[in-house]
Amino acid sequence: MSVLFDKMSVFCYYVSTNLKEIVMMKKTLASENVILKEMQLNGFVTLKGAMEKLKVSEATARRLFCRMEEKGYGIRSHGKINLPDSSYSFYRYETSEELYVKEKKLIAKEAVKVIKDGDTVFLDSGTTVCLFSMELSEAIKQKTLRDIKVFTNSYMIISILKDLSEVNLIGGTYRANRKDFCGYMTEKAIKDCHFNKCFLGADGFSENIGFTTTDYNSARICETAMNNSDNAIILMDSHKYKKAALVSFSKGDDISLVITDDKIPIDAPQYFLRKGVNLRIVNK
Repeated sequence: MSVLFDKMSVFCYYVSTNLKEIVMMKKTLASENVILKEMQLNGFVTLKGAMEKLKVSEATARRLFCRMEEKGYGIRSHGKINLPDSSYSFYRYETSEELYVKEKKLIAKEAVKVIKDGDTVFLDSGTTVCLFSMELSEAIKQKTLRDIKVFTNSYMIISILKDLSEVNLIGGTYRANRKDFCGYMTEKAIKDCHFNKCFLGADGFSENIGFTTTDYNSARICETAMNNSDNAIILMDSHKYKKAALVSFSKGDDISLVITDDKIPIDAPQYFLRKGVNLRIVNK
């Protein structure tokens, strides 16, 4: 009998310990997301700012900064943690999807108006494009759009459209931070297709560099999709303007349309006018 109790005690201890670890892990990930969101907004977070935001001690905030630096999410300096570099080189889907949601939803609603019955389209894996796929799913449900063929490298978009439209997942190497697929297989599959339209996001835009993204794989996917589309459409909220990410994928000459919100810099429309790019600005 005592042996049985001993085994039960060990089992209960094991379960209790694992549950505590899971809870701690979830808290850590939630804290990281809060700090990452602030970093994407401002480029850095101070130690004091983290303590106030998370309601934690200085020691806890320092440990969090250390862990985030070890994971490559930021670089610590005196009293703060910064994005890996000033060009916004890090991307995390969970953080991005919580930023500027109102603006992104308005852009997504406007983008559906560009689609026509019978279109074959490519959708990339950006969070604004994902919201666009939700609007597209509603239009298909209500039968205001018919016979739409969708190709995407986004795991999220497949789950949204899989029961509503002819949707094709373009596979490759899975990226957890973007919830998508990339690499040679992805690019080859896109290259073998022809699209009426491609809908792409961007992680940054500046007049000197053009539309940018955080990594070479994403840039090549965008370039390949544009080269194989009759029309390339960029869906990008105004907060991306005058912020350059790591890799440029277009100067704008090969873009047909940019859909954005009404907080864009006052001089931005002139740039697109010079490039011959159509611009749609949605109002709140």
